[in-house]
Order: sequence, then C-alpha cells, then structure tokens
Amino acid sequence: MPSFISELRRRNVLRVAAAYALIAWIIIEAGSVLLPTFGATEGVFQVYVIIVLIGFFAAVVLAWVFEVTPEGVKLDRDMAQSEHRATKEKKAAMNYLIIGLLAVALGVSITFNVTGIRNGDSPVSVAVTKKPAIAVLPFTSLSSEPDNAVFADGIHGDILTQLANIGSCKVISRSSVMEYRNTTKNVRQIGEELDVGSVLQGSVQRVGDNVRINVQLVDAGDDVNIWAESYDRQLTAQNIFAIQSEISEAIAIALETTLTPAEQIRIAAKPTEDLRAYSAYVSGRDNLYLRRLEPLRKARESFEQAIEYDPGYAAAYAGLAESVLLLENNHQYLPQEEAYAIARQNLDKALELDPGLADAYAVRGLLESRAWQQTRVGRGNVKAEAAFRRAIELNPNHASAHMWFAMLRDSEERDEEAIELLQRSMELDPLGRIPYTNLPTLYAQRGQNDEAIRLWLKAMEIHPEWPTPKQYLATHLAGLGRLDEAVAWIVQASSLSSDPTAGLLNVRLYLAFGDKERAIALLEEMPADHPFAVLMEGLLLLIELDYRRALDFLSTIMDGSEHPRAKQLLSGIAADVALLAGDFEKAREYTFVSQPILAEDTELQVDSFTLSAIIRLAYISRQQGDTSRAQELLRAALPVARERPRLGMFGQGIREVQILALLGRRDHALDLLRALVDDGFNTPVLANVWDLDGDPYLAELRDDPRFISMLDEVSGVLEVMYEHVIEAENTGDWNSLRAKAEII
Repeated sequence: MPSFISELRRRNVLRVAAAYALIAWIIIEAGSVLLPTFGATEGVFQVYVIIVLIGFFAAVVLAWVFEVTPEGVKLDRDMAQSEHRATKEKKAAMNYLIIGLLAVALGVSITFNVTGIRNGDSPVSVAVTKKPAIAVLPFTSLSSEPDNAVFADGIHGDILTQLANIGSCKVISRSSVMEYRNTTKNVRQIGEELDVGSVLQGSVQRVGDNVRINVQLVDAGDDVNIWAESYDRQLTAQNIFAIQSEISEAIAIALETTLTPAEQIRIAAKPTEDLRAYSAYVSGRDNLYLRRLEPLRKARESFEQAIEYDPGYAAAYAGLAESVLLLENNHQYLPQEEAYAIARQNLDKALELDPGLADAYAVRGLLESRAWQQTRVGRGNVKAEAAFRRAIELNPNHASAHMWFAMLRDSEERDEEAIELLQRSMELDPLGRIPYTNLPTLYAQRGQNDEAIRLWLKAMEIHPEWPTPKQYLATHLAGLGRLDEAVAWIVQASSLSSDPTAGLLNVRLYLAFGDKERAIALLEEMPADHPFAVLMEGLLLLIELDYRRALDFLSTIMDGSEHPRAKQLLSGIAADVALLAGDFEKAREYTFVSQPILAEDTELQVDSFTLSAIIRLAYISRQQGDTSRAQELLRAALPVARERPRLGMFGQGIREVQILALLGRRDHALDLLRALVDDGFNTPVLANVWDLDGDPYLAELRDDPRFISMLDEVSGVLEVMYEHVIEAENTGDWNSLRAKAEII
C-alpha cells in the first residue's frame, strides 16, 4: 500500500485530485447561485453537478496515465528517469497553486453562506433577479372636448398594453391604476400601494389636426424624474402608434430591461391605419372594463363599428368576443349558444389576422373553459389551458388570463395551482376586485376559514362600496352556522347594491329561523320586471311545502326555457323538489341536466361538483328498489365527502351524515351529526330545499332519541341567533354582529 501511495504522489495524482476538487467546489458554488438567476431548473443544476463530478474522475485517470514535460504531454511509462526528476521542480509550484485555490474556495464559500446570497437573503441578489415594476397612471386630457378624454385613455391603454408585453418587466394592470385617476396621492404613496419602483405619468392634448403627448417616468422611491419627453405630431393613426412605440422603447431602456426580438416586433406593430376604427375600439375597450350590462352592450356596438371601419383590426375582433361572453356569463343577456358562436367566430378571425395577440388567446381560454365547465365532458379544459398558457407566454402581465386560468384550475379541483395563479393575478392587479372574492373562496374550500375571512375583510377595506365581498362573507358565515352575523352582512350588502337579488340569502336564513312570513315578504319585494320574478310563484309554493304544485311550476319553466344555462342553474332545485314530490323519474332527469357528466356512459365521476347529485341518485335508486346501485353510489361518494371541510360556504355540511344514514350505519351517522352540531352546524338550507327535520335522506334517524335531542338543541341555538337579528332590526345597529367576523 505505501508503494501505491508513493506512486500516486510521484504521478501528481493526489495534487491533481485536490486541485480539481477545489476548482469543482468553486464551480458548483457559483452554479448554485448563477444558474437560478438565468431561470435554470433544479434538474439543470443536477446535470451540471454530475458533469463536474465526471470531470473529476477523468482528471484523476489522466494524471495517472500522462505526465506534463517541457517537450509536451507523454505517457508515464514512456518517460525516462531523468524526466521524472525534472518534474519534481514543478511540485512546489503545484503546492502554492493548491493553497491559492483553497483560499479562493474559502472566500467564495464565506461570501455565499455568511452574506446569505445562497439563500436569497442578500439585497444584491434580489436587485439582480427581481423584475423592475411600473405603474402607468391614467393620462390627463388637456383639451376641453369630451372626446379627447376618451382619446387620452386610448393612448394610456395602448402604452400600458405594450409595456405589459415585455416579459422582463412587471406592469400593474389597468383596473388597478384607474383607481388613481384625479388622485391627490403622491408618487411615493402610489408606489408603496402598488408595490412598484417606477410610475409613468402623462398628458394628451389635441389641437386641430395635431396632438401633443407629454410623458415622464418617475422613481417612486424618491419622487425624482428618471426620464421625460414631449411628442408633437400630426394626428394620424400611424403617428399615434409610432409615438406609443417610441415611448415604450424609451421606458424599457430607462428601466434597463432587455427586449426580445418578438417583443420589439409587438411594440412596433400598428394595429390599424384608420383613426375612426381606433377611436371606436378605444371606446369599446373603456366600456368593456366596466363589466356592467349597459356599458357591455355599448362595448359590443363599438367593437362592431371598429371592425366595420377596418375589417383587418384584430384587437377589435378579440374585444367583440370578450364583450359577448361577458354579456352572457355575467348578465345572461344573450343565449349561451349565440354568445359562444359569435365569440368563437371572432376569435378565429382575430388570431388569423394576428397570431401573436395575447388578448385573443386569453378570451379563447375563457370561452373553452366556460363551455367545458357547463358539462365537464370532453377535453375543453385542455384546450382552455393551452390558450391561457399561450396568452401568458405572449403577455406575462395579463392579469385576466391568470385569473381566468385560476378559475379553470378551481373547476378541475387543482386548488394549489388555482391559488398560485390568483396570487399572481393580484400582484399584477393589486386593487382588482374579482381576485379578492375568488381567492378567499379557494381558502374556504380548503377549510382555511380564518384566512378566507381575512381576505374578504381586506377586500372590503380596499373597496368599501362594493357589496360582493360582503355577500360572499355572509354565505360563508351562514355555512359556519353563524346565521345572525350572516344576516347583518347581507343587510349591509343590500344597502350598497341596486340589484334586488343581493338580499336573497336572507330569505333562506329567515326560513332557517322559522319565520316564513318575513321570508315571503322579502321575496315579494322583487320588482315584477326583474328576470328573477318569473320564479316567484314556484318559490312561494315551495315555502308552503306544496311540492307537487311547485314541481309542476318549475317543470313548465324548465321545459319552456330557451336558455340551457338557466335550465342547468334551476335543475338542482327542481330535482330536489321532484324528489320531495315523489316523482323520482323527474328527479333523475333533472339531476342529469344539472350534472351532464353523470349521464355519460363512462366511469362514474365523483367529486365535489357531483357529490350532492350522486347522493340524490343513490336515494332514487333505493326508492326504486335498486339497492345494489344505491350502495355502489354511496360507497363511491363517501371518501369524497370526507375529503371536504364540513362547514363553510363550500363545506359538505351533513353530506357524510346523509351517506352514512342511507347506508344504514345509524350510530356512526348520529355520532358524526353530534360532532357537527358541536362545531356549529344548525341548518342544511344552504345546500338543500329542506330543513334538518325534513331531510328525506335522514328518515331512518328521526325516531332516534339522540336525533330528536339534537333537533331541540339546534332549535334553541337558532332561536337565540334570531333574537340577535330582531334586536339589531329594532335598534338599527348591525355593527355588533358584523364586528364578530373581524375578530379572527
């Protein structure tokens, strides 16, 4: 062994190994920091390390076989003894090299570990990797004519969109920056609220056939100008787009971002040569952002006019598609088939004209996602995902694409990804409204009730005049068994909304309290010309427990409806009413209308969306004598019910109790109901059209003393909560009830 060690020393193998090990250590340490900076994944780093290790073994083998001499590299066996002696003079130099490399290695290691660069703690690391962030504030119109304000908004919107296409820059979305129109806040405040380092301000003035645009880029940290410029041009579409491109490129340079060739092409593009088409498109886009019914109708007309002026205007086709989808989805203004057909046709045309239009891909994702969610049959979700990914690839700052993609992931029950997408959407749109209602619902679905409530309260803080977060919070509190608090929040939401349906949750809550007269009075406040008024007669029959006549009424509406979505929304209630009326064939028919995927001749789809329908089908099968099918459905549903939180707006409530009762596991069902009541559960009216005592799935429990005792206990709890509601009504003070939610 000593002779072998001596030979290793003679051939410099040990020195080469030590030197290579030190160099490899430096390379690996540097790679662990530098590779992630360039977007490399963990897998890339692993391959990187393996290559370095392979090099180590190669160096050792080469050191054993070869020797470096003044005449060049020779095989060790071919060298004379004198040559071996000559190489000894180089060993001292090798020692010094090793010592030097050791010092470098230690210095690198100390730098990476003590300063925290490896762990991302260093401000320098953050400064290198973090994208520059910018907010483009609404431009000021310096002309008195009203049309110029729209024109100024158009310039602002186009520059914002162009900057959003730059992947190396974070750009705050339009809906957030528009909150600062005519603001008195300074740039520092705005920068802190939007979490940006720079703010772009501008003004637009039209004088005859000329336009002047002034812009300045301001550092949000110290309120100092980074860059400013004025542009005076003749008012033509070509000049307008040229100015916008120049501004975007100048800002990219000022922010020290790098434009890819594709981004340079997008920024330099001129979407139309027709100033009339551009003006119509800008008007349509402004109305589209408002999302309300009348503005959406005007948006559709404006986009159609823009296309009439310029049939080659790709963005106008995408805007038209989005407007009709929102008219159908948000307001049921158009039949679903008509809206989908119009949207699909216009999106095809938009992408034919401009295959790189991010808005068109985002809206296509929305279309495919909405169509798939209606039935959850087929691969529409895969098409939607591809469209969303392409939209985000083209425009990484597309807040709506992230938000719509999140809702697709939610419908696929991929909640982790949905939460990440919504959080990214909120980074891009920190004052946006929709993510602040949708993100808390995802936490509620996971049973993270405190976080859900906190986010809804934060939404109210940001948008105190907005009723929707209050409605969502009320529904969640009702699901948690806090019915008196829920009533208080609905009262406030109703006071802020012009929509008569804003207070409908209280109809169900008053029914849970046993106050039918108050529930009926709330229903009768519905205006006769409201679309919901057509259901009034059926709901009143249902409250009076006249299930047969209620079913006849609902069947007439279902069979005569020209809107498939309306039929689907109503079908779950109609199926429950049919079940209570003893018409099991109708109950089965309407169940399949509500969940078309269950009518497919494929593997049974059991998830949170189909759970209640599967329990209903099991009950129907049992009532019709098919016990084996009922058992099969119930056993498939049980593990899905157990995975869901028990309470809250998305809680399964007593689904698991219902399943156990129908399976004949009485004691287990009653034990679970006991636990639910202890946790606050007191009514199933949020999930079904019946109360706890009238639940047909629990028929076999009703004669059990334990069940009767729990009914009495729940009645007492509801009575106390109703007293709180009556007191608040009499005093007009709802704040004490609402304040309970703020203590989390």
